[in-house]
Amino acid sequence: QGQLPIVCGGCACTRGVQSTGGAAQGCKEAMPAGQAAARSSGGNDAGGDPGHAHSPSAAEQSTAKHEQQLRHESRLWHQKEVYEFYHDPKVMYLVAFIILANFIIECVQRQIDPSGDIHKTAWRVTELVFSFLFLIELIINMYGSWFRHFFSIGWNYFDMLVVAVGMLIVFNVSLPGPLKNILMLRAFRVFRLFGRIASLRKILLSIRKAIPGVMNAFIIMALVVCIYAVLAVDLFGKAYEDHPNATSAYTQRGELYGEEYYGTFLKALYSLFQVLTGESWSEMGVRPLLFLPDAPAFQVIYTAIFFVSFILINAIVLLNVVVAVLLDGMNSAGDQVQSEAHPSDGESDGKEPAKEGETVDDDPTGEKAARRELVDVKAQLADMSSDLNELLAAIRNGSTK
Repeated sequence: QGQLPIVCGGCACTRGVQSTGGAAQGCKEAMPAGQAAARSSGGNDAGGDPGHAHSPSAAEQSTAKHEQQLRHESRLWHQKEVYEFYHDPKVMYLVAFIILANFIIECVQRQIDPSGDIHKTAWRVTELVFSFLFLIELIINMYGSWFRHFFSIGWNYFDMLVVAVGMLIVFNVSLPGPLKNILMLRAFRVFRLFGRIASLRKILLSIRKAIPGVMNAFIIMALVVCIYAVLAVDLFGKAYEDHPNATSAYTQRGELYGEEYYGTFLKALYSLFQVLTGESWSEMGVRPLLFLPDAPAFQVIYTAIFFVSFILINAIVLLNVVVAVLLDGMNSAGDQVQSEAHPSDGESDGKEPAKEGETVDDDPTGEKAARRELVDVKAQLADMSSDLNELLAAIRNGSTK
């Protein structure tokens, strides 16, 4: 009595056909051998749709694969237990609290004892305590995630740097010359919170994904400022040279006003940057030019037009464009960042990673996220094909009656 086309749930094609009295015959070319056999032999089992075998979701496949990798690579003694202990949410919050407490103590020290000589013993003890706590935390993290998984996470490299600086301080290592400044890196310990708290991580990821668009807007703004700096050197670089005895001819540093503020390209660029910040720009950067002795009217007019247009174009328009592009980029990346902010390595939520060795930095183009979405779409197509097959069967039965 004819054949009706059906949509194959495995590959979303229409090559399968269903006769009026027979079962669905789907396309098996695009299916794995195990799935094709399951569809051929067990397609009509209870609880399943005819001709469609159950296919695991992306999350199930990822979880199963990670569990298999853990069993394969957990070669150290109680490594899996150590991993689960370290990534427990309570432990994560405890580590975050220690990091924050260390930062607060650093701030208190800089306030009440900047030189560190009044309460030298107390600061030394706190430094030793926090340094060894961070060392122990790093060892536990390293042992539980050793080897590939640990070094696939960018935050772990930062943790190792922070701990290394702490050990230099603990053992009073004398560093020559400018290398002494490396000890100031201990102030950046608080940045480790971004690797422990998902909400903070989401902000960083959103900013990182919005940077390309922001850079384009920032380049436009920088070019416009540079154009104005070139014009400023030509227009105002020699101001007050003909009036050295004027009241505003010299600055507080003893240089001619025009030479100090607009004498060279870099000087003019910095002066215009000061204008953008709004820090006494009118009084220090513009009024001496507007009230230049014996200045003709047209000179005062183009000076006013120069700075007013500079403020309107850069401080009001382009600066807000940069902010708007940043916000737009963060919103556009929101869906992808939402999944990445709850990291697959389980640092913040106590869960095991979805896939070992896969981090946020491994997918800068979003290709892997697109593949995951494609898997979800195929699963939805499979459900739709099942409903369509049932509808076609109902139509066929109605026509025969």
